[in-house]
Amino acid sequence: MKERGIDLIIAAVCITVIGIVFFYPDQVRGRGIIMATAAVLLILFLILAVRDTEDNKQTVGRLKLGLPTESELITEIVLLSEEDTELMTWDLYGKMAVVIGRDVRENQVDIDLGKSSYASMVDIEHAVLNHSSGNWYVEDLGSSNGISVKKAEDGRVYKLSADTPCRIEKGDYLYVGLNRLLLR
Repeated sequence: MKERGIDLIIAAVCITVIGIVFFYPDQVRGRGIIMATAAVLLILFLILAVRDTEDNKQTVGRLKLGLPTESELITEIVLLSEEDTELMTWDLYGKMAVVIGRDVRENQVDIDLGKSSYASMVDIEHAVLNHSSGNWYVEDLGSSNGISVKKAEDGRVYKLSADTPCRIEKGDYLYVGLNRLLLR
């Protein structure tokens, strides 16, 4: 938005220069060069102003749709220890749904917390992450110990109700039992 304003101010200065050179030809030396330069700069900065407007419309469109920007996309989940060291990492690239739980050979989970320190607090199918319309949502599958989300934006921890999806964002923490998962 600021860039567009600056571009328009420069374009207005170019119009002023062209007007002065046009209306006072006897007082200006190199009239042709000055008018040509001002005209080229005017066109250039008008094009930049229009381009900035289009970029702004696309950004506003993404914000209206609730779509995350490239820097806000969640690409992986990290299991953290109590000392904040990374124990395990799971990639979310290209996935639409991810089941969190314990793999006991009868089921297939994408994020297996069966070898974590707090595996006993994790149900076989504890929660699911679903990707929809550019956003990720977590949903408790009726687990015994539940799911909590610590939101990055306000630092508050929210306990989720079973079968109620919650939108999650990059930087949020998921608490599955006592396991802490960072979304990044």
